[in-house]
Amino acid sequence: MKKIGLVLGGGGARCFAHLGIIEVLQNNNISIDCIVWSSMGSIIGALIANEIPIETIKSEFFKFTNRLKWFKPAISKNGFISQSNIKRILKDLLTDTNIENSKIKLLIVATNLNTAELNVFSSGDIIDAVCASSAFPGIYPPVTINDNVFVDWGVLNNIPADICRENIGKDNIVISSVLEGSFYNTTLDYNRNPFSVIWRSIYIPLIKSREKIVEENSDIILKPLKEIEFNFHNWKDILKFYNVSLMEYYYQKGKEEMQRKLPLLKKILDEKNKM
Repeated sequence: MKKIGLVLGGGGARCFAHLGIIEVLQNNNISIDCIVWSSMGSIIGALIANEIPIETIKSEFFKFTNRLKWFKPAISKNGFISQSNIKRILKDLLTDTNIENSKIKLLIVATNLNTAELNVFSSGDIIDAVCASSAFPGIYPPVTINDNVFVDWGVLNNIPADICRENIGKDNIVISSVLEGSFYNTTLDYNRNPFSVIWRSIYIPLIKSREKIVEENSDIILKPLKEIEFNFHNWKDILKFYNVSLMEYYYQKGKEEMQRKLPLLKKILDEKNKM
């Protein structure tokens, strides 16, 4: 049987779309052999890789007391939100915090500021690795591990399909989930919104680079939130872990997208298993 690698990129609260995708795979008895996560997706990845039920994850994030804690100020000049809520959720739900002991092979990717290179965490403490991978610059403080300083892998590549392909092999299947909205069909009036000119100009090379990596290394590309226009106003929604209805919306969109691509996945599985 061919193996399946799942690449779930970052997107803050939008990562609940990943849960919807995984639920459809589980309900169809399609097993995942390797999970590669980046940014805030690594929180969901750490829990799924350790077989924490989806309903348990949703319940933990949806608790009113937990939602209040997402914006606890950080005691740092390098970020204004503490990662204490991330750490607490992982500690409460995981019985083993060693990456290498995860039930599903787990790779967590972060950017090493010291070397300007990627770092793939395949062993060590899950909580440290998740905090490093999800430390979005300016929002969360960078994380120091073994004298190296790490931030969100999204700085270099938010959807590490290439890392998954390297680890699972060319003959197996890579599914990549992209949580970015539509970058091309914008209705923005640039003459009236100069900030959008700056915003999009910064992101154009990043988006193009991500698209190339995903397209070259994926058998199936999922875009559950493709109808959301890519702009700064919508981007701010990634911080809305306090909004249950929004997280539930993302979750349902993930389910819908995976259901649409399920026939294609089954076809690819059949074809590759006959090879």
